[in-house]
Amino acid sequence: MMSRGVAGGITVCVIAIISGLYAASDVTINVGVIPAWQTVVADAIMSVTHVTNINLHVVDVGATNNSSFLQIENVHSRLKRLQLQAVIGQYDSAVALAVEDLHIPFLCTSPVPRSDLQFTVQMIPRIDDITEAILEYAEAHNWKKISVFYDDDMGITLLETLMKNHSLSVRAWRLSGVARDREVRESLVQMRKVLVEHTVIFCSKTNTRLILDQARSLAMLSTPPYEWILKDLADTMHDLFHKYEDIALNFTLFSFFPLNSKMNVVNNNTVATNKLQYALAADALRLVTSAAHHVFNMDRKKYPQVITTDAGKKELMAAVKQNQEIGLLGNLSMSDDGKRHNFSLFLTAVTGNHGSYLRGQWYTQTEIFNPRLRLYKKVLNPNWTTPFPLRGRTAQAVMILEKPFTMLKRDAHLRRGNDRFEGFAVDLLQRVASMLDFGFEIYLVHDGKFGSRLDNGEWNGLIGELLAGNATMSVAPLSINSHREEAVDFTKPFMTRYISVLLRIPKREVSYFEFLNPLSPIVWICTMGAFVVVSIILYILERVGASRTRKTPKISVRESFWFIFGSLLQGNTDSSPSTIPGRILTSSWWFFALILISSYTANLAAFLTVKKINTPIKTVSDLAQQTKIKYGTVQDSGVMSFFKNTNIEHFAKMWAQMSEIEPDSMVKDTDEGYKKVKEENYAFFWDTTVNKFKTIIDCNVMEIDPPFDPKGFGIGVPPGATYREEVSMAILKLSDQGILHMLENKWWGSRNCPDLGKPSTDETSELQIENVAGVFFILVGGIVIAAVVCVGEYFGRVLVKPKDFNKAEKKEVNNSVHDHPPRERLEKESFL
Repeated sequence: MMSRGVAGGITVCVIAIISGLYAASDVTINVGVIPAWQTVVADAIMSVTHVTNINLHVVDVGATNNSSFLQIENVHSRLKRLQLQAVIGQYDSAVALAVEDLHIPFLCTSPVPRSDLQFTVQMIPRIDDITEAILEYAEAHNWKKISVFYDDDMGITLLETLMKNHSLSVRAWRLSGVARDREVRESLVQMRKVLVEHTVIFCSKTNTRLILDQARSLAMLSTPPYEWILKDLADTMHDLFHKYEDIALNFTLFSFFPLNSKMNVVNNNTVATNKLQYALAADALRLVTSAAHHVFNMDRKKYPQVITTDAGKKELMAAVKQNQEIGLLGNLSMSDDGKRHNFSLFLTAVTGNHGSYLRGQWYTQTEIFNPRLRLYKKVLNPNWTTPFPLRGRTAQAVMILEKPFTMLKRDAHLRRGNDRFEGFAVDLLQRVASMLDFGFEIYLVHDGKFGSRLDNGEWNGLIGELLAGNATMSVAPLSINSHREEAVDFTKPFMTRYISVLLRIPKREVSYFEFLNPLSPIVWICTMGAFVVVSIILYILERVGASRTRKTPKISVRESFWFIFGSLLQGNTDSSPSTIPGRILTSSWWFFALILISSYTANLAAFLTVKKINTPIKTVSDLAQQTKIKYGTVQDSGVMSFFKNTNIEHFAKMWAQMSEIEPDSMVKDTDEGYKKVKEENYAFFWDTTVNKFKTIIDCNVMEIDPPFDPKGFGIGVPPGATYREEVSMAILKLSDQGILHMLENKWWGSRNCPDLGKPSTDETSELQIENVAGVFFILVGGIVIAAVVCVGEYFGRVLVKPKDFNKAEKKEVNNSVHDHPPRERLEKESFL
């Protein structure tokens, strides 16, 4: 307390000396000063005393913010003892109560919370007037949504004013006195989620700087569409904009001064840091001297009356309220309740690298200015260009592991940063970044999901990363649908995808008797029946023909069967038909055998050399008609969203099967889905781009046509991102230049596996032993049967008695000596 009193005494002495230098009159006004305002008043008094003939004697009232009865009594006695004619400084409850009793004018430089004080006037304009100006500015531009960031109670007044317009939707975020980065960033992200593009910052300079820095990192400063209003009453925030000169800004500053205004004072350093305080102190001193000059009228005889009587003090207070002075803040008019009015606000537009200009002014007096808001023409230079917001910056690109869009390199554990990744999405981002001159850092989404809305309204996956402000963009096979479009923004599509079904190729059944497959069983039976029937008919025709000519038939029953069988297999026999009917029948049989063998040979070649696949599922709709094969897709994906929201009957039926009857058919990611396809009887619904790549690298899986639900893949950006159009334009240029097609050919090259999904194909392969093993089995069977018959005949001959053989030999000799054997014996032998 002692050091404080010494400092105060030194300051008072300095002020008194300075006052004496600038005044030559014997009239002296005693002015009390709240301790915190001593230095400011000392600077301001120099600009007042040299233009008046009144001396100003400034003393420290030594007041505090303690409103206890003892403190009020101490202040009251001090003010009475000092014989003050006025008090200047911020509002102090103890001083306010004391001056009311002593009838001393109190010129407050801060808002006065009470309206029943007769001897207290508010030098600073009311916050209600400032908020009215902001409301009228919003209404002039037909804003429908507005957000407010504030860190003190003045922000509550602003909210109350804005809510007078019921058509204006207001969202507010209150920050702590010294806000943290995370707190500000989360507030900005929430603002972006609700798509509010117009913002009022009613914060201190420190918090305002933090808000602008975080908004820059979220690409929310550039125009269009964002517009920012800043409360800069003291013109102290102009240095905040120097670091944003490389981007297009759309700031409007509400201030009591034009931007970077200069004041003709002695101590320029003090004014540079306390311009508003200086102006308020100078205007308060001007009011005091002007009122005293009006009351005294330079009559020195009146001076004692002012000091000693309440009437003189009241006259001085009335002169303060009824003055016509113009100060540094404009007109110093006071209302009957002692509040400042009839002033104007300067609206300054800041446009980043294009400088600043006066956008308009707002006046309090409706009877003079109607409307009160005067907007000037925008200063637009035709050569102005809006720079790309990400130029020279490093964007955070979120991706998801999905072949071939984003993959880890084989030696990724030995690499760092972006060099760990490869794929179509990585190449695309590199091309876009090169065209737009910005850097990027790739990171993988933490939950491995593409993005869907949860029950609580939040989003997960890639969409959640964009909304949380963690990612600048999402470069992934992220399909564009209505739900996602409501949450985030997308660029022009860089690829079109469909949904298809991926199935494991059924194992081809191998039969040793596959050579029988070219003909159906009924054809084989009919062929064998035709063989028997034709053989019998041939013998009958030959028998009848021989009886008419009284000749022995050349073909027996055995020869007839052998001849027909040999003709069928294109073999030679010793006998042949001799009659005309027999030869006609033989000709028709030969034609039949020719066609049958040719057809069999053609089909056999196809069956043995062409791989065909017979799947139980021919089309997607076939899955809905069966229960043997399970099917599903990735949870929280665009494909799941399609099934969940579709009105197509068989797709809705499939969704019920997936979600209710067999919920385990849904998988958490594509890797799990492909694993189930390989190991289980499972069909996987997914994007054709990914499924096609899978069929290229794995010949054991296949796609089922036709694909459905066409949608585009786009680069996702946060809602309202100002760089979306530039990125879209870059994608269109890459498409026009054929680079996108080149990248597709790079990652979806020619298929090396045979396309077994088609119903017909000309792809052949060499015969394997299992394809023709049945033929060898028949050959071995014939050898075995022939051997058995041969052995049977041998043992049969051995077992027959020798006398039977002798009788047979004698009979043969007797028959051989006759030149003309009987006709009956010849016919019998011929028949046998």
